[in-house]
Amino acid sequence: MPKKKKATTKELEQHFAATAFRLTQERSDFLLPQVRDFVSQKKWINLRPEYQRRTVWDDAKRSLFIESLLLNVPIPPIFLYESDLSRYEVMDGQQRLNAIVDFYENSFALKGLERWALINGWRYSELPETLKRGLDRRRISATVLLVGGGEEGEQQPEKSDVRKLVFDRLNTGGQPLNGQELRNCLYAGNFNDLVTNTLSADPVFTTIWGIPSHADNIDKAGKPSEGLRKNALYKRMLDCELVLRFFAFRKSTNIKGSVRVMLDRVLEEHQNVPGPELAQMEQDFKDRIRLAKEVFGAKVFRYNDKDGKPQLSQPLYDGVMVALDRLWPKRKDILASKAAVVKSVDRLFKDDQAFEVIVGKPNTAKAVQKRLDLMTKAIEGAL
Repeated sequence: MPKKKKATTKELEQHFAATAFRLTQERSDFLLPQVRDFVSQKKWINLRPEYQRRTVWDDAKRSLFIESLLLNVPIPPIFLYESDLSRYEVMDGQQRLNAIVDFYENSFALKGLERWALINGWRYSELPETLKRGLDRRRISATVLLVGGGEEGEQQPEKSDVRKLVFDRLNTGGQPLNGQELRNCLYAGNFNDLVTNTLSADPVFTTIWGIPSHADNIDKAGKPSEGLRKNALYKRMLDCELVLRFFAFRKSTNIKGSVRVMLDRVLEEHQNVPGPELAQMEQDFKDRIRLAKEVFGAKVFRYNDKDGKPQLSQPLYDGVMVALDRLWPKRKDILASKAAVVKSVDRLFKDDQAFEVIVGKPNTAKAVQKRLDLMTKAIEGAL
């Protein structure tokens, strides 16, 4: 294999000139009460731009951060992006800002502190005035990024591309984004909003998957309860990925490449779909999951493990949802024959090869397609 020719100095200089982002950076310090006011009044900081992840810090981590402020330990700066004139989005620092606002609003009591163990169990309103004043004098540094400033006529990257790339790079040093959190960053739009804010909160869906009800666990300010924050599916947006899988697999032409690519592709292709199409997609998902619940009842998306205990299965969910979508014109027959349908699907679990395909780990395009075909055949064969 011939050795690749090294780039020339001129080529490197041209590439540098063409790829370097034109960013202006401004630095400011803000007192904690200012941070609280800016966030709570929603006049200055959009704490949850569409590309941000959900809140992942628990009360112990938030308490440790508040303790660091009391101790006057240096805190890394937050990064803000000026999305509009005097309108800012949080690119890095969401968890820190949430901790400040929630503590000032008495949303949690301090816990697990060692150096300040004396105030474990205390909320902000209960602190002595001396400690309150001490916190009120603490500052958070912020770096504000503004896109633009190139030569006239010079081609500039889209602002959305810049903010998403910077967001991703800023977060590589912390807890890595999983696939769905990254999609939420890269493919913001009305379809992503539907998946993230509407369908993942559907009461039938959340009940089946053991996710606390959004209606009962998210307050008027949009803050989730501790129980919802700690839910494994909700915390890392895996509930949103479950919803997205239905749309990624229902179209057979999309089943190619890796599952991650399939999920990326369906979000990108539907990023900003027209309103009527979006409404139909919402109705389709809700209709199919309600049909699944009505047919399979308490066994929906579940199989019995070797000990006879029912286990929820993502691959089984994929198969049932897409099979019901394919057979939607026969939904009345499916309901009329639901006992036979359940028995037909149960027979699949007794076949070792079919069991491995239906609820096993293979996630290749071939395995996904075979899973969907087996489930469709099993349900249709019971009619």
